[in-house]
Amino acid sequence: MAILHNKSLRKVALTILTFWSAGSFWLFNQNLFVNSIITFIAAILLLLIWSDISAFFQLIFLSFTSAFSLYGFLFFLNLPLWAVIIAAVLIFGYLFACFEMKIEFLKPEQTIYLVIFGLIIAETFLFLSYLLIDPLNRSLIIALVSYLLAGFCLTVISKNRFKEFSLYLIIFLAAYLAITLTASFGA
Repeated sequence: MAILHNKSLRKVALTILTFWSAGSFWLFNQNLFVNSIITFIAAILLLLIWSDISAFFQLIFLSFTSAFSLYGFLFFLNLPLWAVIIAAVLIFGYLFACFEMKIEFLKPEQTIYLVIFGLIIAETFLFLSYLLIDPLNRSLIIALVSYLLAGFCLTVISKNRFKEFSLYLIIFLAAYLAITLTASFGA
């Protein structure tokens, strides 16, 4: 667990994850404009990682790019679904662990929440892998689920403020509805 508790190792691991996930856009996506934007945001993310600020943005962006990478490995490189799901549980578990360390969420139930959040992301990933929508839209939905779970951590678990969580839920539902209504099905 040194890679989680040591700040320098955690920054290196997040940097490698950023290069891997943002670089996969150049491998799996044909849209030059989207690839350029993702690369630009990834460069900003690297500054945030090494400055140790904005853990929330780091979680959301890395959730999006990692999900896209995993879908790329699933659909373009034909890796078995079980291997991709295991990778998703490990990656998203690590992302949530880093997020909880940065926001100083140190409750005795932290491990239980990490397992639950990892399983929720894995189940969402599995469910979306059977829908015939674009991998970008699938990845956006995974990032939205990460947003909702991070909001749950920040409001309900840390502060016991259920009313603040309703704002996260409303934003999640509005964005989910926008993504599903504008998604190209059959891709």
